Amino acid sequence: MSDPRAVAMSCSQVELVDISSNAFSDWHEISLLLSSLPHVKTINLSFNPFPTDPHRLPTELQWPNLNTLCLNGSHIGLEMIVELLKKTPNLEELQICSNDYTTISSDYNFQHEHLKRVYISNNNLTEWQSLCRLGHLFPRVETIIASNNPLTSFRSDDDVTICLPYLRTLSVDQVQISDWEDIIALTKLPCLHALRIHVAPLLKPYQKEERFFLLLGYMKKLTKLNGSDITATERETSERRFIRYYSQHENKPQRYFELTEKHGNLKPLVDIKIRAPYITNVRLAYNQITYDKEIDVRQTVQQFKKYLHELFHLPLTRIRVFYVDDVAFNMGVCGPEELRYPQRLLHTYNIHDGDQFHIDLKPDPPKPQYTTRTADNTRSRKKSTENNQINSSTSSDDDKTTPPGEISPFTFDSLQKLAQQKDSNDIRTSIELDDIYPSIDKTIQMNMNDEDDDDLLLAAATACTNIKTE
Repeated sequence: MSDPRAVAMSCSQVELVDISSNAFSDWHEISLLLSSLPHVKTINLSFNPFPTDPHRLPTELQWPNLNTLCLNGSHIGLEMIVELLKKTPNLEELQICSNDYTTISSDYNFQHEHLKRVYISNNNLTEWQSLCRLGHLFPRVETIIASNNPLTSFRSDDDVTICLPYLRTLSVDQVQISDWEDIIALTKLPCLHALRIHVAPLLKPYQKEERFFLLLGYMKKLTKLNGSDITATERETSERRFIRYYSQHENKPQRYFELTEKHGNLKPLVDIKIRAPYITNVRLAYNQITYDKEIDVRQTVQQFKKYLHELFHLPLTRIRVFYVDDVAFNMGVCGPEELRYPQRLLHTYNIHDGDQFHIDLKPDPPKPQYTTRTADNTRSRKKSTENNQINSSTSSDDDKTTPPGEISPFTFDSLQKLAQQKDSNDIRTSIELDDIYPSIDKTIQMNMNDEDDDDLLLAAATACTNIKTE
């Protein structure tokens, strides 16, 4: 570190430092860094190439605020770990995973009174005694995560009530135990309430639910198993299954007798499978051909028709199937029922042994007839359509151009001729009406019409005059 004062000024309030996976190898640099950051609570020094030999730190050096120290994959010796712990009196969590530890000694002459959580997974610890020595080193430890260690037993000569009196959480997944006596040994831990153990040779022969009720049956104080909280109902159910399981074995554990005093002698449950039979013997008939076959009633009507198509060599699209309930038909209760719905399952028809299926064929669909008259009519309709299109286009062109000699129907002279023509038409109409209905007074009717027509003609003439003036 080039300038500790500059680090102290710029990072005075830093509480977490992560310098993992770097090239730090000098503990003097780390001590200067922590001395410059007095408020640091968590520091991660994992996967740095620190020397394995112990390094004596200055006596006056102290890190009282440090709460979590991570030294995973650094391969630091336990002697150096103890030396660091002496400088961190308030440390609560220590992570020393993947450091290839094979054993933990008892010759450190040191105890850390505040440490509560130790992570020591992915090492090579084989003896339970090593975890007990962690208890001597950290007498108030509450959590030990020691998964992926080849532990062969959970038993030793150490009294766990003395070396691990406050241990509440233990993770020992991926271990090598093979005897239920090791699980019984864990029940001696006075405060153990949470256990994680998934994979071990001991549990391999059992199904998942069997592992669950056996572990709970043996360990009466557990409140959490493999990350799941244990309810009162799950506890009672597991204990009762534990009794039924060992009631069929000659060698019964002591825990079996304790539970029978609590729940009584329980008989094994009868395994009753409530389900419809899937295979049914039926008769299949088409004309004079019959077969007695076993069919799977879980198939659909469409699948069944395909089976009949292959059995009788009939066209699939023409097959009709009728189901006959043998008992109901003989009693006259019901007749044949056609299987109309392709996706309906056969078991919904309540098929029983001895029932029948009769196969019939739909009639052949009529073949389409093709005649020359249809083609001639099509050609004539097409030709007339083309002629109409030509005529319409010609008429539209004629509308656009007016010959110069033609008189417009909206001139003043044309309107006068139209009025004179209408008067003659009205007179002729009046004469005809006199011949047909001589009793009707038509003079009044004609006069009323004349007044209306005069008004109309006058308005039209005025409009034409204005057009000519403009």
